[in-house]
Amino acid sequence: MSPHGRLFLTLLLRRPLKALTIAWWRITGRRVRALGQLRAAAMELPLSYAYWLALHQSEQRSAVHAEQDAELPLLAVHLHCSAGQSPQALRAAINSVLAQFHQRWELYLTSSADPLPNLPADARIHILDNSPLTRQAGMALVAARTRAAHCVPLDADCTLAPGALRAYAQAMAASSANTLTVFYADQDERSLQNERRNPWLKPAWDENLFLAQDYISAACTLPLEALRQSELANATCPDALAVYAMLTRLLIGPGALAAHHVRYVATTAPANAWCRTLPGRRELVAAISQTEVSEGQFGTLILNCSLPDSPPQVSVIIPTRDRLDLLQACVAGVLHHTDYPNLELVIVDNDSVEPETLAYFQSIVRDARVKVVHWPHPYNYSAINNFAVNHASGAYICLLNNDTEIIHPDWLREMMAHAIRRGIGAVGARLLYPDRTIQHAGVVVGMGGAAGHAHRGLPQGNPGWFAQAWITREATAVTAACLVVEKRKFQAVGGLDERGLAIAYNDVDLCLKLRNAGWRNLYAAQAVLIHHESKSRRSDFEPDNLNRYKRELTVFQNRWGSTGFVDPTFHPNLDPASETYRLRL
Repeated sequence: MSPHGRLFLTLLLRRPLKALTIAWWRITGRRVRALGQLRAAAMELPLSYAYWLALHQSEQRSAVHAEQDAELPLLAVHLHCSAGQSPQALRAAINSVLAQFHQRWELYLTSSADPLPNLPADARIHILDNSPLTRQAGMALVAARTRAAHCVPLDADCTLAPGALRAYAQAMAASSANTLTVFYADQDERSLQNERRNPWLKPAWDENLFLAQDYISAACTLPLEALRQSELANATCPDALAVYAMLTRLLIGPGALAAHHVRYVATTAPANAWCRTLPGRRELVAAISQTEVSEGQFGTLILNCSLPDSPPQVSVIIPTRDRLDLLQACVAGVLHHTDYPNLELVIVDNDSVEPETLAYFQSIVRDARVKVVHWPHPYNYSAINNFAVNHASGAYICLLNNDTEIIHPDWLREMMAHAIRRGIGAVGARLLYPDRTIQHAGVVVGMGGAAGHAHRGLPQGNPGWFAQAWITREATAVTAACLVVEKRKFQAVGGLDERGLAIAYNDVDLCLKLRNAGWRNLYAAQAVLIHHESKSRRSDFEPDNLNRYKRELTVFQNRWGSTGFVDPTFHPNLDPASETYRLRL
């Protein structure tokens, strides 16, 4: 029976009325609607991930595949058994290698203490050394022994999906420089009932994310030629940290290798392995990054980048039209509750008329850090900010909405510590709604056919999609409600688009222009503010604004191809219609 047929039967048992409605649409010829409703209903079923796997990874071993696999690269698998390892788990790991569709593999086993179990009679299985070895020393023996160019390090409590080695081998065959590339794949976890669940569909390579969270070690290949140049046998790294330590040597710093994402759920790990804390990782990352590192939520790390002794000046730009209640709170937060030592405040008055506001402008400029400039024209967010940038004295600018609220004094210090890093374009903050749920944790281009805020609505203390909202990492774009960028970079890409994107999507457009110019945009998770979203202007979807919004949406979509945009921070098999990450069926 097909995956759709099995799903329909499950739905019929659990939600018969919904199933019969879908069947009626199918019988009456409305096949697209029936399939869409069936897939939507699947997300509410306990077996939704099994359904997804059946659709996306329903590979089988066949004569055709065997002929194709014969042309694919040989792969080594290294399985290291640490002290106290469960024999049942080890046997499951070995059996998962034996069950691979791709048959061109060699399995190498080492142990740090425990005797290895009886092994199947297969010439491709090798015990490298009966004496206790560290995992890195075992990998060094693999590198010396195997004919393969790549090795898959398999944790003894993990298993490989049947098509894992084929997926890696196909990616290598398609790569012109595969011997100098780390390939990494997606992963899921095993429930107590031994069912696969909780798939971790990963983003493209991101050094910031990798240092803060090990999202690669459990499902990757190591290029052995590069490892042969390292003194692996002399390493003293704990077994649990060994693969991560080797990856940092390969992927971080001068001469770093490329990392290629294989979009296949290759490894099944124990429940919650993704967020466990590994002893020694914080110290290792601190040594690599040369920064102070602290423990974050859900097994993540926080890299506390520092500022120079004389930090560059930042011009904080706040556009406003009256709304003194919002403006006063925002300005007070910038001037009196922000610990960045070198800032100026540029308030852009867009035709305020209330006497209280005008009087406030006259009083606030008594502070030498403040200037008020006037834009007496119809509201055009892009033009207002471009105008203000030309009046800004700082080497860096911070675009800040007047409906933001400062709640932590280090917000600007945190953003600037990243903005001054080499290769960084725009830096965005974590913005919260007043109820402390996420309003902005980076922007995903292509979401909803244009762009959407990642993890919107996620409550405090909830990991959401593998803690991505709580990690400083690359973002394709960030919102200008709170955005820091070097002034020369802003001007180099033409600033905000005053003509085509006067109000909507101009910040995303700016970030994409910075990205095209070679700079990387960053979401700074530790810079936290409250955003009373759009309190100071009317909604894009009000009748008077809707036509203008549609025009700007069309400009953005045509310029960037956003309806088919593949955002490197967002997996193609996630639902682009959902700002809270979920599988795309």
